Amino acid sequence: MKRRVVITGVGVVAPGGVGKEKFWSRVKEGRPAAGPLTRFESDGLPVKIAAEAADFDPREFLSQRWMSRTERYTQFALAASILAAGDAGLVLEGAATRRAGVFEGTSAGSLSAIFDQHRKFLANGSRPVDPTDLVRGMSGNASGSIALFFHLNGPAVTFSQGCVSSSYAIHYGFRKIQTGELEVAFVGGAEAPISKELFALLSSVRLLSTQNDDPPSACKPFDARRDGIVVGEGGAILILEELNRALKRGAPIYAEVAGVGETTDAYHPTAPEPEGEMIAEAMRRALAEAGLEAEEVDYLNAHGSATRLNDVVETKAIKKAFGASAQKLPVSSTKATTGHLLGACGALELAACALAMKEGWLPPTANFEVADPSCDLDYIPRRGRAARIRAAMSNTFSFGGRNASVVIKAFTHNQKGG
Repeated sequence: MKRRVVITGVGVVAPGGVGKEKFWSRVKEGRPAAGPLTRFESDGLPVKIAAEAADFDPREFLSQRWMSRTERYTQFALAASILAAGDAGLVLEGAATRRAGVFEGTSAGSLSAIFDQHRKFLANGSRPVDPTDLVRGMSGNASGSIALFFHLNGPAVTFSQGCVSSSYAIHYGFRKIQTGELEVAFVGGAEAPISKELFALLSSVRLLSTQNDDPPSACKPFDARRDGIVVGEGGAILILEELNRALKRGAPIYAEVAGVGETTDAYHPTAPEPEGEMIAEAMRRALAEAGLEAEEVDYLNAHGSATRLNDVVETKAIKKAFGASAQKLPVSSTKATTGHLLGACGALELAACALAMKEGWLPPTANFEVADPSCDLDYIPRRGRAARIRAAMSNTFSFGGRNASVVIKAFTHNQKGG
């Protein structure tokens, strides 16, 4: 019989706040974290805004030795892991380290560090290039560093499939515990994508919002005035545990991971399939594994990227997956508050779902003011509201038509499981 898997720790480094409390306060109130770009000079670019993790100081979490062998992306992941382990009261020693693993997702990884070394090479040749960046610049550095920091001997795996990366990481960790291979998994993602080169690339395909005059209002998921994403940076790590282990040590339980669905459009390198059929199928699969009917889901955290096409396609897919229940389903995109953390967004938004479930509060879609006839669901505009959340779903999608949906349930002892 499959083992039950629960969330016992939440660690967040987000734009506008470090720690789950600051993150949740901002998301709950719908206070956008976007502001003017400060991490590089934006001359020559149409985009002047981002959601930066301005409050993050790695010295609060890491020794000088650790800081010297990691860069911003990995530091986000390590800090989030330290916060998550502390939140869970998790201490792993002896044989327990062999039954614990790390599954982390990122889209850009250490790309900013690679760009920095490339600039040095172009300016001065190979002499100033730092040889330690061979390791620091690898996307897998974060998962390996978490394993090293906590002395974990299970698998340490990095997923890099665009915006679904951390959702894939959550899925893999969930399966490893469910099937009995592991008892504990650090799952989630991190992203440090704020660099001139990457912004130039994203601007070239017109993905980014250019509403520079008022950064907090720039990201408008599902709103008729939306014009693109606002890039964010940071990380989120969740501690997953086998239920009986968590109960035995008296761990806090936020929610139970109940089902995951993944599909691929196989339609286009960047655009979603216009009718959203495979997005809907991912949601159906997650619901089926969770043993839920559509009407039993009380909240959906949408991918809601604020691009013209994606929000319409996701709306269509929700209607297909939830049928008559879609019009009653509260849906919001917390990207309006946090910005889009690319490969880390799935973990950050599942953390929002877990915190929403614990408090009984539906977080709003900030900046939603002008209805789009093609986006006609209950998007919880501007202000959140109290509600009992028995089950919640989080959606993430990425380039290549990759789709992932994760369902969590409020924990009860009497559900079927191992």
